[in-house]
Amino acid sequence: MSFRKEYDEIKDVYFDFLTEIKRVVEKLLFRHKIPIAFEISSRLKEFDSILEKNSSGRSTIKKTITELNDLVGLRIVVLFPEYKGKVIELLLDEFLPKKAYDPGEIIVDKFGYSSVHLILGIKHDWLKTPDWEDHADKKVEIQIRTLSEHVWAETSHSLFYKREENIPTVISRDLYRLAALLEVVDEKMQGIKNSVENHFDYIRKCPYSTILTMDLNPETFRRIMVKNSEGLYNLNDKNNKILSSQIEKKYNILNANALDSIISGNINTKSLDTDKYIGRFFELLEAYKEDIDKKQKEADNLK
Repeated sequence: MSFRKEYDEIKDVYFDFLTEIKRVVEKLLFRHKIPIAFEISSRLKEFDSILEKNSSGRSTIKKTITELNDLVGLRIVVLFPEYKGKVIELLLDEFLPKKAYDPGEIIVDKFGYSSVHLILGIKHDWLKTPDWEDHADKKVEIQIRTLSEHVWAETSHSLFYKREENIPTVISRDLYRLAALLEVVDEKMQGIKNSVENHFDYIRKCPYSTILTMDLNPETFRRIMVKNSEGLYNLNDKNNKILSSQIEKKYNILNANALDSIISGNINTKSLDTDKYIGRFFELLEAYKEDIDKKQKEADNLK
């Protein structure tokens, strides 16, 4: 059988396999709250690309194109380096490795930038379900990159695909330097993320008196509301951020102490539920705004 004929016969079932793998991976990342930079990309290798790779010697097909590890593939681009390890761990646990993964083994391109490629299949017990019964022994290549690695890979591929041997030495040196800079970007972004998380963790745990010296933000707002609501404030993170943003924009309250002085001891929580407490909270803010506006008008009239 010719490779062309084989490709035409298997491409639909391999595309179905790829679709199912992508669906599982998306659910896996969502369940474990792994943030990604873009939607997971997927591709079934084009036949012309298969022929080119085989003829160039970058792969060798002995009997069937299903020997290729990257006949179908996914790409996951994560925001921070810490998530690469988490994604690798989740994928190795969820799927059946078709090629042993060595944490010390990385794929380095011609200009010094690395990436992680996993070759995976489905576990044997999955074959008992209709979605997977046609996919025994199939393989998928999953690439895991950070955003910086993705910028590097896509840019270098666009500029130099199939022409690496013709790149002058002076340009090669610049490319090595750029690869090193992008690694520093990853490290710095991870460091900033860690600092932000440590800061907000400190806000959640520090003495309340310290909160009153800080600017108003979703976490200081939460501390103030929990302190003054006697357990009534239990809104989720989304609504918490919306409320704190409204207070800053509509009422021009920018620091925690100002908000605390407005509501502390001024709401009788008896017979109130969360919604009624929030309603009474905004009544106090409206009264505060009216008082500020009144004083401003009086000041303007005296000019």
